[in-house]
Amino acid sequence: MKELFKLDSSYNGKGPVVFAWQKEGNFLAVAGVNRRVHIVDRQGKDYFTIPLPGGGPGPCTQLDWDCTGEVLAILQQGASTIPLWNFNTKKLDNVDTNMKDLTFIKWSKVGSQLAVGTAKGNLLIYDRKKMKKVPIVGKHQKRITCGAWNSQNRLALGAEDKQLTISNTEGDTLDSAHMKNEPSLIQFSDMKADERAKSKENTVSVNMGGKTLLLYNTTDQDNPIELAFQQRYGNIVSYKWFGDGYILIGFSSGYVVVISTHLKEIGQEVNSIRFHRDNLTDVTFSPALQKGASIGDNCVKIFDMSELSKMSEQRSEKMELDNEFGTLTRVDWTEDGQILTVSSKHGYIYTFLTRIPALHDVFGTRVLFLESLRDLRVKDMVDDEDIARIRIEIEPSFVSLGPNTVAVGMNNRVWFYRLADHNGKLQQTRSYLSTVQTVRLSREYAAVFTEGRVTLHPIDQTEDEVGVTSSGDSSRHRVFPEKDDTADITVVAMTEDFLIYGTSRGTIHYFSLEDWCYVNEFRFSHGIRQLYPNNAGTRVVFVDQTNAAYLYSPVNDQAMTIEKFSPSTEKVMWDTNDWGIFYGADNQTFTTYIYSPNSRWGPTTEAVTYNADGNANVQTTDRPYGFVPILCYNGNMVCQRKENGQLATITMQTHQYVAQSVRLSGEQVIHVFYKYLALHRLDEAWKIACQLNLQECWCALGDKALHLLDVNMAIRVHRKLERPAMVMSLERLAHVNEKNLLLGHVALMFKNFSEAQSHFMRSTRPTLALDMRRDLMHWDVALKLAEQLSPQEIPIISREYAQQLEFKGEVQSALDMYYKGMMEDPQDDENGEEADYAMRKRAEHNKACTAGVARMTIRMGDIRKGFNQAIESGDNELCIECAQIFEEMKQWTDAAGLYEKAGMFDKAAHIHIQKEKNLSAAAKLLPRIKSPKILIEFGKAKEKAQQYKEAKEAYDKAGDMDNVVRLNVEHLNNLAEAHIIVRRTKSAEAAALVAKHCKKSGDNRTAIEFLLLAKKSTEAFELAQAQDEMGTYAEALGDNGSNEEYQQIAQFYDAKSDWANAGDFYFKSGHYSRALKHYLRCGDSQINKAIDVVGKARTDSLTHQLIDHLMGESDGVPKDPNYIFRLYMALGNYEKAAKTAVIIAKQEQEIGSYRVAHRMLFDTHKDLEAQKIRIPSDLKRNLMLLHSYVIVKTLVKTMNDHETSARMLIRVAKNITKFPKHIVPILTSTVIECQRVGLKASAFEYASALVRPEFRTKIDEKYKKKIETIVRKKGKEELLDPEEATTPCPFCSAATPETTLDCMNCKNTIPYCVVTGKHMVSDDWSYCPVCHFPALHSTLTKLVGQDPVCPMCEEKIDPSAIRKVDNPDPRAFVSPDDAEEEEEEEKDKQATDAI
Repeated sequence: MKELFKLDSSYNGKGPVVFAWQKEGNFLAVAGVNRRVHIVDRQGKDYFTIPLPGGGPGPCTQLDWDCTGEVLAILQQGASTIPLWNFNTKKLDNVDTNMKDLTFIKWSKVGSQLAVGTAKGNLLIYDRKKMKKVPIVGKHQKRITCGAWNSQNRLALGAEDKQLTISNTEGDTLDSAHMKNEPSLIQFSDMKADERAKSKENTVSVNMGGKTLLLYNTTDQDNPIELAFQQRYGNIVSYKWFGDGYILIGFSSGYVVVISTHLKEIGQEVNSIRFHRDNLTDVTFSPALQKGASIGDNCVKIFDMSELSKMSEQRSEKMELDNEFGTLTRVDWTEDGQILTVSSKHGYIYTFLTRIPALHDVFGTRVLFLESLRDLRVKDMVDDEDIARIRIEIEPSFVSLGPNTVAVGMNNRVWFYRLADHNGKLQQTRSYLSTVQTVRLSREYAAVFTEGRVTLHPIDQTEDEVGVTSSGDSSRHRVFPEKDDTADITVVAMTEDFLIYGTSRGTIHYFSLEDWCYVNEFRFSHGIRQLYPNNAGTRVVFVDQTNAAYLYSPVNDQAMTIEKFSPSTEKVMWDTNDWGIFYGADNQTFTTYIYSPNSRWGPTTEAVTYNADGNANVQTTDRPYGFVPILCYNGNMVCQRKENGQLATITMQTHQYVAQSVRLSGEQVIHVFYKYLALHRLDEAWKIACQLNLQECWCALGDKALHLLDVNMAIRVHRKLERPAMVMSLERLAHVNEKNLLLGHVALMFKNFSEAQSHFMRSTRPTLALDMRRDLMHWDVALKLAEQLSPQEIPIISREYAQQLEFKGEVQSALDMYYKGMMEDPQDDENGEEADYAMRKRAEHNKACTAGVARMTIRMGDIRKGFNQAIESGDNELCIECAQIFEEMKQWTDAAGLYEKAGMFDKAAHIHIQKEKNLSAAAKLLPRIKSPKILIEFGKAKEKAQQYKEAKEAYDKAGDMDNVVRLNVEHLNNLAEAHIIVRRTKSAEAAALVAKHCKKSGDNRTAIEFLLLAKKSTEAFELAQAQDEMGTYAEALGDNGSNEEYQQIAQFYDAKSDWANAGDFYFKSGHYSRALKHYLRCGDSQINKAIDVVGKARTDSLTHQLIDHLMGESDGVPKDPNYIFRLYMALGNYEKAAKTAVIIAKQEQEIGSYRVAHRMLFDTHKDLEAQKIRIPSDLKRNLMLLHSYVIVKTLVKTMNDHETSARMLIRVAKNITKFPKHIVPILTSTVIECQRVGLKASAFEYASALVRPEFRTKIDEKYKKKIETIVRKKGKEELLDPEEATTPCPFCSAATPETTLDCMNCKNTIPYCVVTGKHMVSDDWSYCPVCHFPALHSTLTKLVGQDPVCPMCEEKIDPSAIRKVDNPDPRAFVSPDDAEEEEEEEKDKQATDAI
C-alpha cells in the first residue's frame, strides 16, 4: 500500500468531506464544505468541477453515482432539489422534488430510479429515464436516515421512527417492521444456507442503535434474527457483507469481527481482532482483493481475509496519517480493488494504491511490468539490471515487450515506445478498427490481436503509411487470417523469426517474418486456446479447447501429449536457462515439466517427478496468493505481486538448492543429486555422485543415463561401479548409430523384452530379436520368430527347447522337440572347408538330438528301445546319462550294463555289489576298479561271505589297513604282518586291536608299544609299572610324550633311586630344579646334563647352584674349567664363554695341546658368529697364532711350501712365550726352515736365542751342531733376509707383504687365508664351503686336490663346492678398534681369572 494522491483542505475546505467512486472506478467525486464537487481521475488530476448553489442549501452531505456510472446525484444539507451531473455531457440538471429538508438519496442497483428521503419521512422516487417523479407522503413518520436497494429493485428504508419499510419502484410498501432501536446502515444481502438457490438478496441487515445487528428475512418476516456482541467491543459503527454469507463488523473500541450467517453458526464468531487501540469509524471489504480495511485512531489498516481463520495483526498493513487522530470518517475501495480512499473531518481525502494491475510481458530474460498505475519498468532478471523506466499517459489494459520496443494500450489504441538510454521514447500511437486484446513484438514487427484477427505491420509504420512502402508495395502489412479463411484466430505469439497463431478450427500457423510467407501449418482435432512457444519457436506448448496440453515441434510436425498436465493451468513458461524445461501455473501451484527428445520411449514430455525417498511423486511448488508468474530462469520463478505490482522470486521445489552457492548438509546433497536426475542434468549429477560415492546414487545415475540414451555417461558410471561386463556391453553400443538398435539393446538391459523385440524387429537387424528370445529361453516366441526370420534355425531352437523341456520333466513335449530338431543331410554334395565344418556341426547337432530321443524314450517307458539306442550310439556320455535314468527307475541290470559300456567300472561294480548282490559280476570288474570306496564295499561283501582272504586283498587294495589288521588278527592269525602294518600306519584303532591281543597273550613289551600307538598312555603306563617295563614304556614314548607322562616316569625312577633316569625325565617334564638336583647326586658323570638343564631353565637360582658345585663349594673339589665354558654357552652368555674359551685354550696351549686349543677357539668363534655377537680380538689373534702353527706341517708335507712355512714359524716365534711347552722345538724348526729358504738373518736371530744357556741343553742333538755353526760363522757382514713378496691390500690396494696382516697404509687388519696364513687378496678370494673361513682360491683348490680337508675346521671339502668370489667385501672381517677392545677385555679377564 502506498499513497497515490491526497486532496487537502485547500481543495475541499476545512470540514467534513464526502466522496463516491464511479462504478468502474475511473473517476472520483469529492465534495467538501466549500460548495464545490470535484471530479478527479485515478491520478488525482482534476477532470471537472461542479459548483453548487450558495445561499439556502448547506454543504454537500451525500454523493451517489447511478448503476451505469453516468450520472452523479448530489445531496446538499437543507436542499429541496437534487443536482444531477451527467458525466458524458458535463451538464448539471436540477431535479425539483417539491419537498423540503432532503436527508437521503440512493440510486437503484439495477435501474434508473433515485430514492430521495426527507426529514419528515416522505419519499420521492425519480425515474431518470422516464423523467417521472413518484412522491410518497408519510412513508415514515420521522426523518429517513438510511436505505438500500436490492437486485430485485426493492427499496429498504430506515427512519428515526424505528420503522423498517420495504417498497417497490412505485413506492408501494411491500413490508414493514418495527425496530427496538433506531435503524442505521441498512444493507441487502443473503444469509448463508446449505443449499442455496440463485441469490435474490432477501435478507435486510440493520444496525439497531449500534447495539445489535438485525437480520430480517423478507420471506420469513416472523423470524427475524438479532445478533448481540460482547460489551467490550463497543458500538457497531460499520459493517459489510462479503463472501458466502459472511459479515465484517467494525466496533467503536477498535475491534473487527467476522461472523457467519449460516444457521448452524449463528451467534459464533469466525474471528475477532483489535486492529485499533482507541476507536474505529468505518470498515470496508474488497471482493477483488479478498481484503478488508478499517480506519480508526490515526491510521488505515488493510488485512488479508482470504483465510478467515488466519486473519491477524501480522497479516495486515498499516498506514498512519499525520494529524488525523480520531478524525477519519469513511473508507471505501474502487470496484477493482486497486484504490482505497479515506476521508476525514478536516477536509482531507487520502487515496492509496492497494493493488497494481498485474500487467507484464517478457522477452528473453527481460521483464516489463507495471510498478504503478502509469509507470512501467523494464528489468533484466538474470543480470539484475534496470533497462528502462517509462512514464506513460494512460492506465493500460495490456503491455508488450520486444527486443527494443514497448507497447501499451487500451481499447483500440496502442502506444509504441522505443527503448534507449534507460528510458522509453514514444515512437508513435496507432488506432485499430476494434478493441485490441494483446500485442506481440519482434525486433521489427508488431502483431496486434483484435477480435479474432491479427494485424502484422512494422513497428515504425504509421497509420498514414499503411498500404504504401517506400517502394510502393504493401507487402509488409498483412492481416490474418486471409479473407477466404473463416476460422477465427484464438491466440497469437511471436518470436524473432516467426508469427505463430492458433485458430478455433484447431490449426497452428507459422508465418516467417523474414520470408514473409507461411512456412508451416499443423492441423489438430480441437480448437487452439493457448500457445506458448520457446524463444526460438522450435517447440510450442499449446492447449486445446478441452484444456488438454500438447508439445508441438514444427521440425517434425509432431505433437505429443503432456502427461499429468493440470486442466486448470493458467499459464505456461519456458525456462530461459534450460531448453527442455517449462512450467505450468494454475491458481494454487507451479508444476515443472521436462521435454526429452531422446529417451527409451522416444520423445517425451512429462511432469518432473522426484524419488529420493523411493516414491516417484510429481513435485509441485505452492503458488502464493496474488503471485502472477512472469518468467523462470533456472528454476527461479519471477512473479508480479497483485497487491503492489512488485516482483518476487520463488524457487521451484524441483530446483531447490540446485545451482545455489550455499553449504548443504549430507541429506540435502542427496536431494540435490536426485533433483539433477529428475531435470536430466547428468553432468551435474555425476559431480554430486563423485562427492557422495554411494552405491544407490551411482545405480540411479546409470539407469537415468540409459533411459536418456546417454551411453557414454552410462559407461563412466559403470566403470565407477566396477562392473566390467556392463562396461564392455555399453562400449559396444557407443558406436551404434541406428536408433532402433540402440533402443532395443537398452530395453533389453532393463529387462523389457517385449519392448526390446519391438525395436529389434523395426531395425536393420531383426534377427537380434530371435537371438534375444533364444538367450532368454523364450522358446515358443523364438520358434515363431525363426519361422519368420530364419527357418534354418528352427532345428537348433527345437533342440534347445527340448533340453529345457527335459529339464522341466515334460517328457512327451521334449521328445517331440528332439524329433523336430533332427537335421536332414543336404541333397547337393558340397565340398570345401565350409561344407566340412557345416557337416561336422550338423553331425554334432543330430547326435545331441539322438541322445535326447534315447533319454526321452527310456523315460516314456520304452526301456529296450532306449537301451539299444544308447548302446548303438557308441557315445559314452549318452550311456552314462541313460544309466542314470535307469538308476532312477531302479533298472539295475541295464544301468550297470551301460555304466560298464561307458567305462565307469566303479559305478557298475557298485550297482553289482549294493543293488544286485552279484559279487561274481563285480569280481570280473575288480582289476579295473580304482575307487577305494568300491573296493571296501567289495571287501565287506566278501567278509560277510566269510571269504577272508579275498576280503583282505580288497581291503589292502583299497588302502583300508585297519580292516587288513583286523582280519590278520581275528581271522587269519597273521600277527607279524599286523605288527608291521600298525607300526607303519600308526593307526590308533588298529594299534588298540593289536595291543589287546598282545596283552591277552602275555606279550607285555609289545602290548605297551601298541597301547601308546593307540593313544592309551595311561593304560600303557600302568602295564609298564606293573610289569617293571618302564624302560620299554619310556623307549616307546620317545620324544612324543607329554610333561605329565614324563613326570610319571621320573617319579617311578625317583622311587627306585635311579637318579640319572629320574633326572632325565624330570628334565623332559620341565621340572628343572628336580632334574638338576638328581644330576648333581650322580657326581661328575652327569655334569654335562646338569649344564643342559641350567641352560634350558635360565634361572639365577639354578645357575648359582651349579656354579657353586663347579667351583667346589659343595665338596671342596673344583671341577674342570671346560664345564664353566659349557655353562656359559648353554646360558647363551657367549661373550663370557668366549673369554673362558680363551683362558682354557691358553691353558691347553701352555701344556702343548695345540689342536685342542685350536678346536676350542674355532668352535667358540663359530658359535659367536652364529649368534651375531662381536668376536673378541684376543680370541681371533690366539686362533690366528695357533692356526699359523698348525698349518706348518700341511705347508711342508702337503704343499711343499717351505718359504711360507718359514714365514708362519717366524710369526709363531715372535710370540714364542705363548708356546712355553715347546719353545726349543718351535725355534729349532724356525731356524732350520729359515736357513733352508735363505732367511739367514731370521735363522741367525732365532739360532742365537737357542744357544742361550736356558735353551742350549734342550736342543735336539740332531740339530745342535748346525745351530751352533750358524751362530759362530756369522762373519762381519750384516745379514739380511730377502724382501718378502707383496700383494695388494683388499681394502686400499696398497702393496703389502704377503704374510703381514696389518696394512700400514689404511691401518686395517686384513683377513688371512686358512691354507697359507697369508693375507687375502681381492682377485683370489674364496671360502671354505664348510666353515666359511676365507682362503685364497688358488691355494685352496691346490690343497683340496692333494688333501680334501680344511686346515681350519678339519672337515672334508667337496671340490665342486668351492667358488671364487668376485668383488668380495673385506670389511665383513674388519675387527673393531683394538685399543678399545683390549681395554674392555682386560676388565673382563680380571673377572674371569677370579673364576
